[in-house]
Amino acid sequence: MEEAKSVLVYGLSTEGYMIASSLVSKSISTVLLDEKLHVATEINKQILSNYSSAQELIDAESLLSIKPEKNAISENLIIFFTPKIRETDDYKKQIFSTLDELSKNISKDTMIFNCVPVGHGTNFEMIEIIERSSGLSSETDFSYSYLPLNPQTTKAISFGINNPDNKKIAQTYAKNANITYDNVFDIDLSELLHLQKISLLYSPLISEAESLKKINNYANRMLLQNPIHYIDDISHQLTDVRSFSTTLESGDPSLYIISGILRGIESYIRFFIDQLKLFMKENSLKASRTEIYLCWSIDKSEIRGDKSYIHNRMIDKISDIVGNVNDINDYKITKNNKTTFYLPTTEKKQLLILGSLNDEKILKTLKGKLKDNIFLIHANTICTR
Repeated sequence: MEEAKSVLVYGLSTEGYMIASSLVSKSISTVLLDEKLHVATEINKQILSNYSSAQELIDAESLLSIKPEKNAISENLIIFFTPKIRETDDYKKQIFSTLDELSKNISKDTMIFNCVPVGHGTNFEMIEIIERSSGLSSETDFSYSYLPLNPQTTKAISFGINNPDNKKIAQTYAKNANITYDNVFDIDLSELLHLQKISLLYSPLISEAESLKKINNYANRMLLQNPIHYIDDISHQLTDVRSFSTTLESGDPSLYIISGILRGIESYIRFFIDQLKLFMKENSLKASRTEIYLCWSIDKSEIRGDKSYIHNRMIDKISDIVGNVNDINDYKITKNNKTTFYLPTTEKKQLLILGSLNDEKILKTLKGKLKDNIFLIHANTICTR
């Protein structure tokens, strides 16, 4: 397979935009396709200088020069598959549907890099979809690589390829896209490496969280001095956990590990809500006299939609306690590329919930404005107050 003249990034996600930026910086002709609007545009350095992220480009609703989706797919033999996947119950179905649309127009000798995390065996199903929709053979007509990325990065969790003969050119384009990885394996091994890394990432985190949940006394919880993990950390790669939980075979010991991790993640919200109720009781905060602000900055353009999903669930659960629940991002002012946050004037008590360590910056912008009627609780495994 010869090197292609241009590259298509299929999916206007944070990770996709980062890949496009890296390609353009190396003077490689790059087309970015918005999978939602089904329009493609050639990305250049001027666009990148005007919009530093995918979300900025989406928010601006700029009138960029566009080209037909069909042509953008058929004319580019290198394709990075980076769509935003927002379904939770039908995650796999949405991936398959999006890939099916893409595959209808790919040309012979295309190389596809799947950067979307999936479960065990799912890549082989995706290869079958490409064959069925395109009429091409994976053995001779196209090449497929599994290159799942860590959230908001171009760092690969694993790297697998179905055709070893195209290994060098796949590595070349991964390098051009500034994607870092440890090694290249076949597809099956790359999936198992992904499973291993997810298990190693979450097992200690959930073990620590579960031990803390069993300690009702907040002071005693602090005595353990466990690492503090926020809801942001816990939901970071929930998509990956869910994917493996639905694809591993019953009776597989790995499934027990993954299922335990999934239950631990999903039970965190109940734990935090119980702690919130206790906190309000201890501080004599009446629901009718309290406003709650969830301070959790989320990138809505990530490939994974886990954080947005849990963010909305938290707001729903908190609303059951206090009707007046707000997203702090609705109370921000951006001027000269500097963002500050404010709280509206009110006679009610105001309670801020922090969803990540990074959101400490919100408190800094409020410094000097904090009053006696403002309370703070961190949505972390200790529920710091």
